[in-house]
Amino acid sequence: MHHILSFWQLAHCPIAMFGLLFCTACSSGQQTDAKVNHPDLEAREDSLELIAAYERQEKIRPEVTADVETKAVFAGIKEDAADDPAIWVNHQQPSKSMIIGSNKRGGIATYDLDGQELGYYPVGNINNVDVAYGIRLADKTIDLVGGSNRSDQSIDLFWVDPENRYLNDISAQPFYMDSTLMDDVYGFCFYQSPKNGNTYALVNAKNGRFQQYLIRHAGNGLIDLQLVRDIKFDSQVEGMVADNYYGVLYIGEENRGVWKMDAEPDGSDEKHLISMSDESNPNIVFDVEGLTLYTQGEEGYLIVSSQGNFSYALFDRTGDNSYLFSFKIVDGENIDGVEETDGIQAISDSLSEKFPKGLFIAQDGFNYQGKNLAAQNFKLVHWERIAELLEQ
Repeated sequence: MHHILSFWQLAHCPIAMFGLLFCTACSSGQQTDAKVNHPDLEAREDSLELIAAYERQEKIRPEVTADVETKAVFAGIKEDAADDPAIWVNHQQPSKSMIIGSNKRGGIATYDLDGQELGYYPVGNINNVDVAYGIRLADKTIDLVGGSNRSDQSIDLFWVDPENRYLNDISAQPFYMDSTLMDDVYGFCFYQSPKNGNTYALVNAKNGRFQQYLIRHAGNGLIDLQLVRDIKFDSQVEGMVADNYYGVLYIGEENRGVWKMDAEPDGSDEKHLISMSDESNPNIVFDVEGLTLYTQGEEGYLIVSSQGNFSYALFDRTGDNSYLFSFKIVDGENIDGVEETDGIQAISDSLSEKFPKGLFIAQDGFNYQGKNLAAQNFKLVHWERIAELLEQ
């Protein structure tokens, strides 16, 4: 089967052009190895797969454009660096809320709602990040930011200084994972139990291992972790999101789909697969990557990043999580579209005049400034754009 790049793809994807040149060189007998030159380009390692992903994206009709983009992360333009976004909501001054983005080439970056960088924390190769609110420690209540650190195979935890929008380390000691069990930490999220009021840090690894830790006060205003659950999946997992209202955990097994299970550590380990990438739903194409929830009381949506066709699948948050539709983020007047997304985040809080009903954030694997490829970043979409698709 012959794959042909469209004119737009040739103009907007020089890496795809590189891939075609690589294939031509190989066919002519020249010794050129794209994977050696660009070892971490995911789908971009395979030019034909990249073309196929664009072709599959074309079949997704619902589309939105981004309203804001963050500053590019600190990385090379061809490095797979940005990964997972989270949002810390400033409940006292919502317009002063903060976007938190992982940079798996060296740390965590924070941004305001205009996408301007507020700070950078070179703490290691942070893969996934999340936020938990209202953690009680002795005589104070704090909000937590956490992430999986692949530099030293640990969980990193910080408390948010709301006045200065600054992250402060709150670990009593480094939370190192057992590398004999956890082969390269990967996905991360928090769960705040409606059953017992506890907050848990959830982490998984590339070998399919999942662990759940109880967050405890260790004295002196610091935090410690206690392992309370350990489960093995059949293959690589990453994206996770916990529903704090229903007590449910969703885990993405990259080449299989999304699992739904009890989020309580003493609950059932039985899990139910809610999405498959097969003939029953061609709009979802592996890898399954980021997962997030858009919640409105008892209602809302589960959103899944479908990396194999550069799109996002919406499911009902309730019941059997019925599939609703998929959408994509395309080029706007001033901000480029989004491809090959890893992490995503959605929130329903009213944050500002620009985001009165919340927003959706997606990591952009191919970030363009005009016609020039730049380091990866995060794109922000106000929720009304997605709500309009829901009404169609």
